[in-house]
Amino acid sequence: MSKKINPTIADWNLARKAPSKSEFSDGSQSVRFAPTFLADSDAVAAAEAAERRTMDEINVLGLKRYAEELDEHGFTVLPPEEVASVEFSEALRDCILEISQGRSGRSPDLQTGASHSNHESPFGAVEWMPTLLVEDPLFEKALMNRKVIALITYLLGESCILNHLSSMVKGPGGEYLPLHTDQNQTGCVAPFPPYASVANATWALTDYSEENGALCVVPGSHRWCRPPSAAEATDLSRFQPVEAPAGSVIIWHGNTWHGAVPRRAPGLRVSLVEYFQRWYHPPIEELAPHITDEILQRNSDRFAVLTGVRKPMHDIDTPEAKAARIGLFA
Repeated sequence: MSKKINPTIADWNLARKAPSKSEFSDGSQSVRFAPTFLADSDAVAAAEAAERRTMDEINVLGLKRYAEELDEHGFTVLPPEEVASVEFSEALRDCILEISQGRSGRSPDLQTGASHSNHESPFGAVEWMPTLLVEDPLFEKALMNRKVIALITYLLGESCILNHLSSMVKGPGGEYLPLHTDQNQTGCVAPFPPYASVANATWALTDYSEENGALCVVPGSHRWCRPPSAAEATDLSRFQPVEAPAGSVIIWHGNTWHGAVPRRAPGLRVSLVEYFQRWYHPPIEELAPHITDEILQRNSDRFAVLTGVRKPMHDIDTPEAKAARIGLFA
Protein backbone atom coordinates (compact mmCIF):
# COMPACT_ATOMS: atom_id res chain seq x y z
CA MET A 1 0.00 0.00 0.00
CA SER A 2 1.29 3.47 -0.81
CA LYS A 3 2.31 5.57 2.15
CA LYS A 4 -0.60 7.50 3.58
CA ILE A 5 -0.27 11.27 3.57
CA ASN A 6 -2.13 11.19 6.85
CA PRO A 7 -0.03 10.80 9.99
CA THR A 8 -0.43 7.38 11.58
CA ILE A 9 0.12 5.89 14.99
CA ALA A 10 3.72 5.31 13.98
CA ASP A 11 4.22 9.06 14.29
CA TRP A 12 3.57 8.69 17.99
CA ASN A 13 6.53 6.42 18.68
CA LEU A 14 8.25 9.00 20.83
CA ALA A 15 5.13 9.40 22.92
CA ARG A 16 4.85 5.64 23.34
CA LYS A 17 8.43 5.43 24.60
CA ALA A 18 7.90 8.17 27.13
CA PRO A 19 7.15 7.01 30.69
CA SER A 20 3.56 7.40 31.82
CA LYS A 21 4.64 8.27 35.34
CA SER A 22 4.82 11.75 36.79
CA GLU A 23 8.47 11.38 37.86
CA PHE A 24 11.40 11.56 35.46
CA SER A 25 15.08 11.34 36.26
CA ASP A 26 17.68 13.71 34.76
CA GLY A 27 20.51 11.50 36.04
CA SER A 28 21.03 13.36 39.27
CA GLN A 29 17.61 14.01 40.69
CA SER A 30 13.96 13.20 40.18
CA VAL A 31 11.89 15.80 38.35
CA ARG A 32 8.14 15.87 38.91
CA PHE A 33 5.60 16.76 36.24
CA ALA A 34 1.83 17.22 36.42
CA PRO A 35 0.50 13.96 34.91
CA THR A 36 -2.39 15.32 32.80
CA PHE A 37 -0.47 15.84 29.56
CA LEU A 38 2.08 13.07 29.85
CA ALA A 39 1.95 10.14 27.44
CA ASP A 40 -0.63 7.57 28.52
CA SER A 41 0.68 4.10 27.71
CA ASP A 42 -2.81 2.55 27.86
CA ALA A 43 -4.18 5.12 25.42
CA VAL A 44 -1.26 4.67 23.03
CA ALA A 45 -1.73 0.89 23.14
CA ALA A 46 -5.46 1.28 22.44
CA ALA A 47 -4.74 3.59 19.50
CA GLU A 48 -2.23 1.14 18.05
CA ALA A 49 -4.71 -1.71 18.45
CA ALA A 50 -7.36 0.30 16.57
CA GLU A 51 -4.94 0.85 13.70
CA ARG A 52 -4.14 -2.87 13.55
CA ARG A 53 -7.85 -3.77 13.53
CA THR A 54 -8.54 -1.27 10.77
CA MET A 55 -5.70 -2.45 8.54
CA ASP A 56 -6.48 -6.11 9.21
CA GLU A 57 -10.06 -5.53 8.08
CA ILE A 58 -8.89 -3.77 4.92
CA ASN A 59 -6.62 -6.71 4.11
CA VAL A 60 -9.11 -9.45 5.01
CA LEU A 61 -11.79 -7.86 2.80
CA GLY A 62 -9.41 -7.34 -0.12
CA LEU A 63 -9.77 -3.55 -0.04
CA LYS A 64 -6.11 -2.58 -0.30
CA ARG A 65 -6.38 -1.06 -3.79
CA TYR A 66 -9.41 1.03 -2.77
CA ALA A 67 -7.64 2.35 0.33
CA GLU A 68 -4.66 3.25 -1.89
CA GLU A 69 -6.98 5.13 -4.25
CA LEU A 70 -8.37 7.11 -1.31
CA ASP A 71 -4.82 8.06 -0.35
CA GLU A 72 -3.76 8.92 -3.89
CA HIS A 73 -6.86 10.40 -5.49
CA GLY A 74 -9.12 11.33 -2.57
CA PHE A 75 -11.93 9.07 -3.80
CA THR A 76 -12.60 5.50 -4.84
CA VAL A 77 -15.42 3.49 -6.42
CA LEU A 78 -16.42 0.14 -4.97
CA PRO A 79 -17.99 -1.78 -7.89
CA PRO A 80 -21.33 -3.56 -7.44
CA GLU A 81 -19.75 -7.01 -7.05
CA GLU A 82 -17.81 -5.72 -4.02
CA VAL A 83 -20.85 -4.23 -2.34
CA ALA A 84 -24.16 -6.11 -2.49
CA SER A 85 -26.43 -8.14 -4.70
CA VAL A 86 -28.28 -6.57 -7.62
CA GLU A 87 -31.51 -7.38 -5.81
CA PHE A 88 -30.44 -5.43 -2.71
CA SER A 89 -29.42 -2.34 -4.69
CA GLU A 90 -32.64 -2.40 -6.67
CA ALA A 91 -34.65 -2.77 -3.46
CA LEU A 92 -32.89 0.30 -2.04
CA ARG A 93 -33.66 2.26 -5.21
CA ASP A 94 -37.32 1.24 -5.19
CA CYS A 95 -37.65 2.03 -1.48
CA ILE A 96 -36.28 5.55 -2.04
CA LEU A 97 -38.69 6.13 -4.94
CA GLU A 98 -41.60 4.92 -2.81
CA ILE A 99 -40.63 7.31 0.00
CA SER A 100 -40.29 10.10 -2.57
CA GLN A 101 -43.85 9.48 -3.71
CA GLY A 102 -45.11 9.40 -0.14
CA ARG A 103 -43.41 12.64 0.82
CA SER A 104 -44.07 14.64 -2.36
CA GLY A 105 -47.38 13.21 -3.49
CA ARG A 106 -46.15 12.63 -7.04
CA SER A 107 -45.11 9.40 -8.69
CA PRO A 108 -41.41 9.32 -9.67
CA ASP A 109 -40.95 8.61 -13.37
CA LEU A 110 -37.86 6.42 -13.57
CA GLN A 111 -38.04 6.21 -17.38
CA THR A 112 -38.45 9.85 -18.43
CA GLY A 113 -37.53 11.74 -15.24
CA ALA A 114 -40.31 14.24 -15.94
CA SER A 115 -41.43 14.06 -12.30
CA HIS A 116 -38.11 15.63 -11.23
CA SER A 117 -37.22 17.80 -14.20
CA ASN A 118 -35.38 20.98 -13.12
CA HIS A 119 -36.09 20.23 -9.46
CA GLU A 120 -34.65 22.84 -7.08
CA SER A 121 -33.00 22.26 -3.70
CA PRO A 122 -30.04 23.63 -1.70
CA PHE A 123 -27.99 20.75 -3.17
CA GLY A 124 -28.72 21.55 -6.79
CA ALA A 125 -31.28 20.13 -9.18
CA VAL A 126 -32.17 17.16 -6.98
CA GLU A 127 -34.87 16.11 -4.57
CA TRP A 128 -33.07 15.72 -1.23
CA MET A 129 -34.75 13.51 1.35
CA PRO A 130 -33.14 13.36 4.82
CA THR A 131 -33.88 11.15 7.83
CA LEU A 132 -34.16 7.84 6.00
CA LEU A 133 -32.44 5.51 8.46
CA VAL A 134 -35.56 4.64 10.43
CA GLU A 135 -37.81 4.45 7.38
CA ASP A 136 -36.90 0.85 6.49
CA PRO A 137 -34.47 -1.86 7.72
CA LEU A 138 -32.89 -1.79 4.24
CA PHE A 139 -31.17 1.45 5.21
CA GLU A 140 -29.73 -0.13 8.35
CA LYS A 141 -28.24 -2.90 6.22
CA ALA A 142 -26.78 -0.37 3.80
CA LEU A 143 -25.25 1.61 6.66
CA MET A 144 -23.63 -1.47 8.15
CA ASN A 145 -22.23 -2.83 4.87
CA ARG A 146 -18.93 -4.32 6.00
CA LYS A 147 -16.76 -3.13 3.12
CA VAL A 148 -18.13 0.39 3.10
CA ILE A 149 -17.67 0.70 6.87
CA ALA A 150 -14.12 -0.65 6.59
CA LEU A 151 -13.12 2.14 4.19
CA ILE A 152 -14.95 4.79 6.20
CA THR A 153 -13.10 3.58 9.30
CA TYR A 154 -9.84 3.85 7.34
CA LEU A 155 -10.66 7.53 6.79
CA LEU A 156 -12.33 8.48 10.08
CA GLY A 157 -11.51 5.92 12.76
CA GLU A 158 -13.59 3.49 14.79
CA SER A 159 -15.25 6.26 16.81
CA CYS A 160 -16.76 8.05 13.79
CA ILE A 161 -20.48 8.77 13.69
CA LEU A 162 -23.16 9.21 11.06
CA ASN A 163 -23.95 12.84 10.25
CA HIS A 164 -26.96 12.00 8.12
CA LEU A 165 -28.36 9.32 5.85
CA SER A 166 -30.35 10.77 2.98
CA SER A 167 -31.21 10.29 -0.67
CA MET A 168 -30.97 12.37 -3.82
CA VAL A 169 -33.24 11.89 -6.82
CA LYS A 170 -32.20 13.86 -9.89
CA GLY A 171 -34.09 14.39 -13.13
CA PRO A 172 -33.15 16.14 -16.38
CA GLY A 173 -32.10 19.76 -16.15
CA GLY A 174 -29.38 22.26 -16.90
CA GLU A 175 -27.90 23.18 -13.51
CA TYR A 176 -24.36 22.26 -12.42
CA LEU A 177 -23.46 21.69 -8.77
CA PRO A 178 -20.33 23.83 -8.18
CA LEU A 179 -17.14 22.23 -6.92
CA HIS A 180 -16.88 22.32 -3.14
CA THR A 181 -15.51 20.37 -0.18
CA ASP A 182 -17.52 18.65 2.53
CA GLN A 183 -14.87 19.74 5.03
CA ASN A 184 -16.35 23.26 4.88
CA GLN A 185 -19.48 21.95 6.57
CA THR A 186 -17.60 21.17 9.78
CA GLY A 187 -16.93 24.87 10.42
CA CYS A 188 -13.21 24.33 9.81
CA VAL A 189 -11.48 27.03 7.78
CA ALA A 190 -8.48 26.55 5.50
CA PRO A 191 -5.91 25.20 5.80
CA PHE A 192 -7.78 21.95 6.45
CA PRO A 193 -6.09 19.11 8.32
CA PRO A 194 -4.58 16.61 5.85
CA TYR A 195 -6.51 13.73 7.41
CA ALA A 196 -10.25 13.36 6.85
CA SER A 197 -12.65 14.90 9.36
CA VAL A 198 -15.69 13.95 7.30
CA ALA A 199 -16.26 11.44 4.50
CA ASN A 200 -19.03 10.51 2.10
CA ALA A 201 -20.20 7.09 0.94
CA THR A 202 -22.77 7.43 -1.85
CA TRP A 203 -24.63 4.42 -3.22
CA ALA A 204 -25.18 4.90 -6.96
CA LEU A 205 -28.52 3.12 -7.39
CA THR A 206 -28.77 3.98 -11.07
CA ASP A 207 -25.92 4.20 -13.59
CA TYR A 208 -23.59 7.16 -13.08
CA SER A 209 -22.26 8.76 -16.26
CA GLU A 210 -21.77 12.26 -17.59
CA GLU A 211 -25.06 12.27 -19.51
CA ASN A 212 -26.82 10.86 -16.44
CA GLY A 213 -25.74 13.79 -14.26
CA ALA A 214 -22.87 12.14 -12.42
CA LEU A 215 -20.86 13.27 -9.46
CA CYS A 216 -17.64 15.01 -10.55
CA VAL A 217 -14.33 15.10 -8.67
CA VAL A 218 -10.93 16.72 -8.93
CA PRO A 219 -8.52 13.82 -8.28
CA GLY A 220 -5.81 14.61 -5.74
CA SER A 221 -7.50 17.81 -4.55
CA HIS A 222 -7.76 16.42 -1.00
CA ARG A 223 -4.03 17.12 -0.68
CA TRP A 224 -4.52 20.86 -1.18
CA CYS A 225 -6.29 21.22 2.21
CA ARG A 226 -8.46 24.10 1.07
CA PRO A 227 -11.79 24.70 -0.70
CA PRO A 228 -11.90 25.90 -4.31
CA SER A 229 -12.08 29.61 -4.99
CA ALA A 230 -15.21 31.02 -6.63
CA ALA A 231 -13.50 30.85 -10.03
CA GLU A 232 -12.23 27.31 -9.45
CA ALA A 233 -15.64 26.12 -8.25
CA THR A 234 -17.22 26.99 -11.60
CA ASP A 235 -14.32 26.03 -13.88
CA LEU A 236 -15.89 23.26 -15.96
CA SER A 237 -12.47 22.12 -17.18
CA ARG A 238 -11.90 20.74 -13.68
CA PHE A 239 -15.12 18.67 -13.58
CA GLN A 240 -14.24 14.98 -14.01
CA PRO A 241 -17.41 12.84 -14.07
CA VAL A 242 -17.30 9.60 -12.09
CA GLU A 243 -18.46 6.67 -14.20
CA ALA A 244 -20.04 3.98 -12.01
CA PRO A 245 -22.63 1.30 -12.76
CA ALA A 246 -25.75 0.96 -10.64
CA GLY A 247 -24.96 -0.76 -7.36
CA SER A 248 -21.56 0.91 -6.91
CA VAL A 249 -20.56 2.91 -3.83
CA ILE A 250 -18.46 6.05 -4.31
CA ILE A 251 -16.41 7.03 -1.25
CA TRP A 252 -14.45 10.25 -0.86
CA HIS A 253 -12.30 12.18 1.60
CA GLY A 254 -13.88 15.32 3.07
CA ASN A 255 -11.20 17.55 1.54
CA THR A 256 -11.84 16.33 -2.02
CA TRP A 257 -13.25 18.89 -4.43
CA HIS A 258 -16.46 17.56 -5.98
CA GLY A 259 -19.62 18.73 -7.72
CA ALA A 260 -21.98 17.38 -10.38
CA VAL A 261 -22.98 17.89 -13.99
CA PRO A 262 -26.61 18.23 -15.15
CA ARG A 263 -28.54 15.18 -16.22
CA ARG A 264 -29.01 15.41 -20.00
CA ALA A 265 -30.53 11.96 -20.53
CA PRO A 266 -34.15 11.02 -19.78
CA GLY A 267 -34.80 9.22 -16.51
CA LEU A 268 -33.71 9.62 -12.88
CA ARG A 269 -30.41 9.43 -11.05
CA VAL A 270 -31.09 7.84 -7.65
CA SER A 271 -28.51 7.74 -4.86
CA LEU A 272 -28.28 7.04 -1.15
CA VAL A 273 -25.92 9.34 0.73
CA GLU A 274 -24.16 8.22 3.91
CA TYR A 275 -22.28 11.18 5.36
CA PHE A 276 -19.88 10.40 8.21
CA GLN A 277 -17.72 12.50 10.53
CA ARG A 278 -15.29 12.19 13.39
CA TRP A 279 -16.98 11.86 16.75
CA TYR A 280 -16.40 15.45 17.91
CA HIS A 281 -18.43 17.18 15.17
CA PRO A 282 -22.16 17.69 15.87
CA PRO A 283 -24.35 15.75 13.40
CA ILE A 284 -27.06 17.30 11.24
CA GLU A 285 -29.52 14.60 12.24
CA GLU A 286 -30.01 13.73 15.91
CA LEU A 287 -30.66 10.05 15.32
CA ALA A 288 -30.53 8.57 18.82
CA PRO A 289 -34.08 9.58 19.87
CA HIS A 290 -35.47 7.72 16.86
CA ILE A 291 -33.55 4.46 17.36
CA THR A 292 -35.80 1.90 19.04
CA ASP A 293 -34.71 -1.06 21.13
CA GLU A 294 -35.90 -3.30 18.30
CA ILE A 295 -33.53 -1.58 15.87
CA LEU A 296 -30.63 -1.85 18.30
CA GLN A 297 -31.24 -5.54 18.93
CA ARG A 298 -30.95 -6.42 15.24
CA ASN A 299 -27.72 -4.48 14.80
CA SER A 300 -24.19 -4.50 16.23
CA ASP A 301 -22.60 -2.32 18.90
CA ARG A 302 -20.96 -0.34 16.09
CA PHE A 303 -24.43 0.70 14.90
CA ALA A 304 -25.14 2.17 18.35
CA VAL A 305 -21.93 4.23 18.16
CA LEU A 306 -22.57 5.38 14.58
CA THR A 307 -26.06 6.60 15.46
CA GLY A 308 -25.08 8.33 18.70
CA VAL A 309 -27.04 5.99 20.97
CA ARG A 310 -23.77 4.98 22.59
CA LYS A 311 -21.17 7.74 23.08
CA PRO A 312 -17.99 6.11 24.41
CA MET A 313 -15.82 9.10 23.46
CA HIS A 314 -17.66 11.35 25.89
CA ASP A 315 -16.24 9.48 28.90
CA ILE A 316 -12.89 11.22 28.62
CA ASP A 317 -11.07 9.11 31.21
CA THR A 318 -11.31 5.76 29.42
CA PRO A 319 -8.40 4.46 27.31
CA GLU A 320 -10.84 4.19 24.37
CA ALA A 321 -11.66 7.90 24.57
CA LYS A 322 -8.05 8.91 25.13
CA ALA A 323 -6.98 6.78 22.16
CA ALA A 324 -9.41 8.64 19.89
CA ARG A 325 -7.64 11.87 20.83
CA ILE A 326 -4.20 10.70 19.77
CA GLY A 327 -4.85 8.13 17.04
CA LEU A 328 -6.54 8.59 13.66
CA PHE A 329 -7.94 5.04 13.61
CA ALA A 330 -9.37 4.90 17.14
